[in-house]
Amino acid sequence: MQRFQNSFMLIIGVVGVFVAGNEPESGCPPIVSRADWRARPPKAITHMPFPVDKAIIIHTSDPKCSTPEECTRRLRGIQQYHMTKRNFTDISYSFLIGGDGRIYEGVGWHKTGSHTRGYNSNSLGIAFIGNFEDVHPSDAMMTDLRNLLACAVQQGELKTDYKLLGQKQVIATISPGKKLFLIGGDGRIYEGVGWHKTGAHTRGYNSNSLGIAFIGNFE
Repeated sequence: MQRFQNSFMLIIGVVGVFVAGNEPESGCPPIVSRADWRARPPKAITHMPFPVDKAIIIHTSDPKCSTPEECTRRLRGIQQYHMTKRNFTDISYSFLIGGDGRIYEGVGWHKTGSHTRGYNSNSLGIAFIGNFEDVHPSDAMMTDLRNLLACAVQQGELKTDYKLLGQKQVIATISPGKKLFLIGGDGRIYEGVGWHKTGAHTRGYNSNSLGIAFIGNFE
């Protein structure tokens, strides 16, 4: 493993979710407000201290949405379910990412959600609308995630050394699904050859793929 490690695009020693792709854009991405998706008023609001040190990635397990009309309708359905059937005070997530390439405000910045028991008061809960057990999220959704995380750091909502976690790492669930989840070791991502450069990891695929290596033997 040691002699090959510099041929990979990135070498991962991270227990969490890896967000592959281009570097995040500067500034904050557009976020569809609660008013714009016609959210119900919350039953109560609880603020949490910030910056928080964790971002937890979740999938909603709902059918995916691919247009603004579908996604806003899906959000209202999720909020209705959470508030009526689960007796939550609001939609449970901090933000949601739709298949239409847009980011939606859930409870929003520095407010406590109800997404992950034991972690609601010290993390952002970012939900991908859909089920990603067998289907990959789109490139646009992953770009949205990168940009939202960068924005959270810039705004002082998320610590610069935050941990990015899949929900299944902290509670018993399949969320965020196999296609959104990677496993590793020491909580850090290490650069190999890096972005936009050809590695030598897999013959026939080096010029059109990222080679992502886990440090260790996982037989």
